[in-house]
Amino acid sequence: MQHPLFLTLLFLLFHLHWPATLSALPLIPQPMQMKLGEGSFPLSSTTVVLGSQGTEDYAKYLADLLSSLTGMEPKTIHALEKAVEGNYIALWLTPGKGAPGREGYTLSVTKNRILISAPASAGLFYAIQTLRQLLPLENEKQRIDAAQAVWNLPCVEIEDNPRFEWRGLMLDCSRTFWSKAFIKRKIRLMSRYKMNILHLHLTDDQGWRLQIRSHPRLTEIGSRFASKYEEPSQRQGYYTQEDMREIIAYGARYHVTIVPEIEMPGHSTAALAVYPHLSCKGGPFEIFPFFKGPGITKDILCGGNEKTFQFLEEVLNEVVELFPSRFIHIGGDEAPKDRWSQCPKCQIRIKSEGLKDEQELQSYFIKRVEKFLHSKSRRLIGWSEITEGGLAPRATVMSWRKGASGIAAARAGHDVVMSLNSHCYFNFPYKRTSTMKVYSYNPIPAELTEEQAKHILGVQANFWSNIDREEAGVDRQVFPRLLAIAEVAWAPKDQRDETRFRHRVKIDSGRLKRLGVRYYPDPSIWVSDSSPAAK
Repeated sequence: MQHPLFLTLLFLLFHLHWPATLSALPLIPQPMQMKLGEGSFPLSSTTVVLGSQGTEDYAKYLADLLSSLTGMEPKTIHALEKAVEGNYIALWLTPGKGAPGREGYTLSVTKNRILISAPASAGLFYAIQTLRQLLPLENEKQRIDAAQAVWNLPCVEIEDNPRFEWRGLMLDCSRTFWSKAFIKRKIRLMSRYKMNILHLHLTDDQGWRLQIRSHPRLTEIGSRFASKYEEPSQRQGYYTQEDMREIIAYGARYHVTIVPEIEMPGHSTAALAVYPHLSCKGGPFEIFPFFKGPGITKDILCGGNEKTFQFLEEVLNEVVELFPSRFIHIGGDEAPKDRWSQCPKCQIRIKSEGLKDEQELQSYFIKRVEKFLHSKSRRLIGWSEITEGGLAPRATVMSWRKGASGIAAARAGHDVVMSLNSHCYFNFPYKRTSTMKVYSYNPIPAELTEEQAKHILGVQANFWSNIDREEAGVDRQVFPRLLAIAEVAWAPKDQRDETRFRHRVKIDSGRLKRLGVRYYPDPSIWVSDSSPAAK
């Protein structure tokens, strides 16, 4: 283990010589500590990948990845002690060693060997993503005479660990249904930048997208728009539980946890179209495309009806059995109280529970759901509005409105994921939220003390699919902004620098292009700040 003073000196030395490392190591996200050495490691068809006990899958993954990128076929040996002729790449686990943290790793590249170590498998995976970015871009996917090719990787020492544990992206699957292939592609792409949470918005006014076996009509009826709107078939549909298990398992391979969202009590037209008796007025309701009806509907789940909670518990019981995620997102946002204020059942509930008003009825609603999820050993997370009327005792807040809800929750000892629409909504145009504006975001509000700031779990970008409903449009909205949020979530704040980041994005865009990502040529990246076009 290197002495902390040595690491500090190493860190300072690296920053004094940043220009040299900048051109050689355009890594995204920026590692915690890094020192560029002299010379390079010659990767060739004779390079051997060594995997110790517990790293076999990652050794094979690395060998397969190098083969797919270079055309070479490096040999994989599952025994570190075995003698090797020539250069090699070795992976091993170092549990219980302290630093780096659970998702951290060390990566050492010298002229004749590459060493990757981590306390847990996630660190091995992230180290491989870093190693992937060290490959020279100009050679990538050039398979001509691969047996004779040599790929030179720069000698470097890296010790890395993420700033935040929650590094998320939300995809709205309700307003537009996305295929399994689409979601898997997003998992692969986000994992390249060490992002680890994919939040799927599965229910809303525009559709119920998850099979619930105890309530089959939710997807038989709730996954389809009313026929009069003539919506294309590919924008409608649902995931069977087998589909979702497949997605969850795929995410696990890339260290991406799938967090489901079942929206309540508002944004629930898809459920009410199936079960109108769970509303305050009784329906009927139809499922409409986003721009063919109100953005926020007044009809929500009835907070005074016991059948509402019975229904939600039956749904959530299947959700927690399906998803291994410790967090279950329940929405909770934009729930108008108009119907509740006129509903006899809701008014009886307010009186019988000693509640002050409809705001406290929402708090009662969320607290009941939170208690049920807690009984299943899960944690409730919801949008900012779950704070209204009083926050449930163990709830986590996803703060999207100005940050006030997140600040208040953290001060009260609740965990928070920062996801402000000012910086983290990728459905907004770039003129409103440029890549560099995303990059400027600090998820820890200045108003918090050091102790309160520990409750900030991380940051999340959100893509609402009411505008861009084709895959090419999603690519443009998400990239290159996803690279900015990835660095915000991973890298130490004091190591972020706009000029350096622009340089690295320009280089990485070549990799995105070769992956078929149709990114947006954001002027905040590709046009100099001093240029009139950037004004």
